Amino acid sequence: MKTFIKQAMNVLVLALCISACEAPQKPVTVLDTQILPHPRILYTSHDEKRLNDMLGREPLLDSLLSKLMERAEYLLGVPVQEFKLHNNQLLGVCREETSRMVTLSLAFRMSGDKRFVRKIEEELLNVCHFKDWNPVHYLDVAEMTMAVAIAYDWLYDVLKPEIKQLVVQSIKTKALDEAFKAYDREHSWANGNNNWNVVCNTGMVTGALAIAEHYPQEAGKVIQYASRYIPNCLRHFTPDGVCYEGPAYWGYTNEFLSLISKILSDNFDGNDFGVTAIEGIDKTALYFIHTFSPSGRVFNFADAAYPSPGQILEYSESPLFFYYGARFNLPEVEAHHRRVLSEAVKRTDRFERYFFLSIPWYAPADGKEKEAVAPKLSVYKGGGTDVAVFNGNRQTEGFIWLIAKSGIPSLSHGHMDAGTFLVETNGIQWSDDLGSDNYHLPGFWDAAPGGKRWMYFRNTNFSHNTLSIDSSPQYPSGAAKLISFDEQALQPCATIDLTPVYQNQATCVHREFRLLDDATMTVTDSIQLHAAGQTVQWSMITSAKVECNGRQATLSKDGKEFYLKIVSPANAVFTSSPAKTFFDTEKPVNGFQFLKISVSGSRTYRIQVMMSSKQELKFPE
Repeated sequence: MKTFIKQAMNVLVLALCISACEAPQKPVTVLDTQILPHPRILYTSHDEKRLNDMLGREPLLDSLLSKLMERAEYLLGVPVQEFKLHNNQLLGVCREETSRMVTLSLAFRMSGDKRFVRKIEEELLNVCHFKDWNPVHYLDVAEMTMAVAIAYDWLYDVLKPEIKQLVVQSIKTKALDEAFKAYDREHSWANGNNNWNVVCNTGMVTGALAIAEHYPQEAGKVIQYASRYIPNCLRHFTPDGVCYEGPAYWGYTNEFLSLISKILSDNFDGNDFGVTAIEGIDKTALYFIHTFSPSGRVFNFADAAYPSPGQILEYSESPLFFYYGARFNLPEVEAHHRRVLSEAVKRTDRFERYFFLSIPWYAPADGKEKEAVAPKLSVYKGGGTDVAVFNGNRQTEGFIWLIAKSGIPSLSHGHMDAGTFLVETNGIQWSDDLGSDNYHLPGFWDAAPGGKRWMYFRNTNFSHNTLSIDSSPQYPSGAAKLISFDEQALQPCATIDLTPVYQNQATCVHREFRLLDDATMTVTDSIQLHAAGQTVQWSMITSAKVECNGRQATLSKDGKEFYLKIVSPANAVFTSSPAKTFFDTEKPVNGFQFLKISVSGSRTYRIQVMMSSKQELKFPE
């Protein structure tokens, strides 16, 4: 290991010396600014020098470099990919190509081993001879453009001229020419309000700047379009960085936002054309890391997958955390990412496609970091979803953690999950979110009121830890909001107004969460119905074993227990039933139970449930 690190240091020093002695590349001007020579995409000569200064001094960085070389050696033996669509998409092929190009290109920059160059040339010849990069699903084009642009840029001085010419032609005809068609349309991926906007615009800016010596005017136009349209997506992160599309698409959006910000800042004297200047982006990484449970589980709302045992959340290991940490001076975020990487290097595979960018973007510890103390209540607001996080004192045995959200179900990737919550004690998550279903189910994206999206179990309030009235779905266009909270109270609390998502079902529905003590929460629903004959059902889905005893319920899992008690109504009782989907075509639901309360006969209800790791629950005053 030490020998290789010394070799890598020597290679980097040699590369810097050769670069200084070589005839300089022809200057390229884009938008009246002379941009960097190659490499200028995500990994510059400045980054290379900085990295060389750290090698051999940072054990984690050295471990990452060792893992990079292991992975690159493996990739030397894999065959090139076929043009093969899956559900009319090329996305899997394109993402795999990005992983290969980042890994192999960085391995060459670190080692000087020409075997990596030959493999990269083989890969470039293959994908650039694809008939197209599937522009009907433009994410495919964006991701493939990233792959070939990075390899072209990082290996600019060693690639064969005919291969460079092929890459330039491919980026121009398969990506940029297609992009300008979208820029000319009123409604397209280019100006939308979801993750496609940031991802696709980033891909086009990357491709355009990679070949800017050939098409400088086109590069300038792409940058102007991208910087104009990207805020359409990012304004929804205001003011605290919450992404209404859920954690998976938070990661997708922010990874690509970090990429475009880095590329633009490096080439335009620190100016990223305002793409990270929108309120909330400077806080969004803190929001994300603060919403993990104490056991490391993510709040997998919206179309985020249910985490299988041992599964790594996509993008949780992204280099975006180093970039945001440096750009916004967030040492807590950098420290978080170092901890994540310390675990990641223990694995042998399954690395996120930009994972190894954490090597050139590495942020060393300064020795001054202190572990942050989790506040009793933190509230994060966004343009579509608000989130509240409760923490009992983590030094207390059986401390409780709870996270809850508001939301607008019909927004991109949204579910009817307004008011839902996850709760954890003793390392066990007692309430669950089943995550996303198959995107290719008929009508899956029809999110209008009465749309087919709401035919599927996982997308409805019937699968979430919230309410249903008269066995009806939430109103998808309703906007539930967090309307009040008190972080400083002895018993911190937050209230969500759910009335808009129960349109035509109730005149008022408020859900309050309150931290009674370090181990105990209450969830209180105040409901005013239209008529006394209506029925309200309170539901919580869990993978634990459920035992109901009138107003009390006990959940048990992995030798631990969790206790719930109905405070009101006095005559209400808990029941349980297995969770199951509506149709056989949906993903099956196995091993989950519902804990339920059903009430009827009155127009006004106050449903209050205590939950705690403590068996002896005393009713609140």
